Amino acid sequence: MKRDARVVRPECLVCSGSLGEHVKLPGLARCADCGFVTADMTVSDDELEQLYGADYFHGGEYSNYILEAPTLRHNVELRLASLAKCVENARAKSLFEIGCAYGFFLDLARRAFARAEGIDISEDAVRYARNTLGVAATKANFLDHGVGEGFDVYCLWDTIEHLREPGRYIEKIASVIAPGGILALTTGDIGSLNARLRGRRWRMIHPPSHLHYFSSQTLTRLLERHGFEVIMVEHPGVARTLRMIITGVLLLGKPKSRWRASLASFANRLPFGDWSVSLNLFDIMYVIARKLPSEQSSIPRYPMPLTSK
Repeated sequence: MKRDARVVRPECLVCSGSLGEHVKLPGLARCADCGFVTADMTVSDDELEQLYGADYFHGGEYSNYILEAPTLRHNVELRLASLAKCVENARAKSLFEIGCAYGFFLDLARRAFARAEGIDISEDAVRYARNTLGVAATKANFLDHGVGEGFDVYCLWDTIEHLREPGRYIEKIASVIAPGGILALTTGDIGSLNARLRGRRWRMIHPPSHLHYFSSQTLTRLLERHGFEVIMVEHPGVARTLRMIITGVLLLGKPKSRWRASLASFANRLPFGDWSVSLNLFDIMYVIARKLPSEQSSIPRYPMPLTSK
């Protein structure tokens, strides 16, 4: 997954500028023009699919995703409440979630929207979403023709940083979203005070799981480039169980080791591991954008060839 020194770095996906080695953050690249930051490595679709297997949700980025369900549902319930305020007559609208994981958000969204569907590349997660929660989740690649087209609202919760080509996702959404549709997403804010103070030790920097690091400025610029108008940028707090916090400290961005895995396993069995606390380091941003009418945007309509930026 490391970058081959013989391979020329791609253009910046935000402004098409030149990416160069990040002087202050080893292993990352930075655009000299707009400041966008990305992991300085190449990752294939096959490698990503392998990364997001069952282990990712059980001992990888999460100690046990199912055990965390009450806290995770609380977080997405708050996101849904904010989103509903920006969607007129939501009960008559359709929603599509990219990166739906185990379907906790879809389970709530189908009660607020006329139709709620989603996709994920994790077969284990989609199986749970469909069979246990009964939501309309599918294992699929959004960039494939015919997948997820024509919805009123698109959501990417903590997803855009994981995508190999996020620019292509935004480009397709802009091309298939219903007129005046809404795009909502959350991701880390590398321009936040906490991220700048922590530097390379910022908890959100752990490639290859997290590949892209936006600030509110670079994310806004990317969305505007594809014909969206940003109507909300907030930095909400996030609830975490003590088990999730311990797992994050021990595992995220750290080399794999037996003692770390053993401690994380022990954390799963702690009697107080389910205790939940709400934290706000103001380094996670929640962005909502509205698609402008096509006459106000120069973006070509899908299915014209999608460019890789």
